[in-house]
Amino acid sequence: MSPALPPKSLVLAAAALVVVSAGVFGTLAWRLHGAAPVGRPALSAPPYAAAALESPAVKPTAWSAPVAQARGRDWLYDVFTPPEIFYNPRTRQFAVSAATVGAATVLDEPFGLELAGVRPEPFRLQLIGFVGGAGEQARGIFENRASGEVFLASAGHRVADLGLSIRSFAVGAETVAIPESMSFQQQVARAVIRDARSDQDVALTQRERRFTGNVFAFVVLGDETANREVRPGDTLTFGAASYRIEKIVADPPGIEVTKTSPDLDAPQRRTLPVRFDPDDTAPGSP
Repeated sequence: MSPALPPKSLVLAAAALVVVSAGVFGTLAWRLHGAAPVGRPALSAPPYAAAALESPAVKPTAWSAPVAQARGRDWLYDVFTPPEIFYNPRTRQFAVSAATVGAATVLDEPFGLELAGVRPEPFRLQLIGFVGGAGEQARGIFENRASGEVFLASAGHRVADLGLSIRSFAVGAETVAIPESMSFQQQVARAVIRDARSDQDVALTQRERRFTGNVFAFVVLGDETANREVRPGDTLTFGAASYRIEKIVADPPGIEVTKTSPDLDAPQRRTLPVRFDPDDTAPGSP
């Protein structure tokens, strides 16, 4: 173990360290004081000066009137006054009540004709049942759609007022399939009808109604309460106004109507949807 240094030696060593440190820091301070000062950078742009901004020119623009949709003149979609749309769960159709705010600038006087419903046109003779069993003794139960008469007939019978004749009639067993259930056998009557007007054969069955492929409509004219049956090409008159049915559409139900009147500058043509009560109390079906 080395002997401990005397106190006098420690004092001398500390004094020497202080002298050396003072010399070093004094030299650094002198160099920094004698260095050349750093100059400010030269600016190429002029000093900032606040300037007032000019207000942009505002040109007022009037909104154009909303355009009626293809479904009718009441289907108007304005920015702040949209129409009220209702859904009838029974007919599965939508109807609209036009917006009242600003409507006076878009809507004119009432059109005078409303659509109550559209129906497929049934064939003028229907097979609705039969009597007797399978074989020659069976006879069909037919319905004359024009007169409402129900009568019994078989092959060879002629319906003069309809221009139809029954070419063949038969009753036979057919398999009836029921979804998610067992099928079963059923006696079904079938008939082949000769149509003298179209010179074609038409097949009828008691299981389903036969349609022509055409449609007809029921309309309400003016302040009348009863529906009128119309087809394309029909013309209705109410007062000085006349309404010509141009076209009937089944899906979605609608009719195209042209209205002429001495009070109008030009004929008005509109597409009318089915109108019904929003509360579904009077859907407008006949």
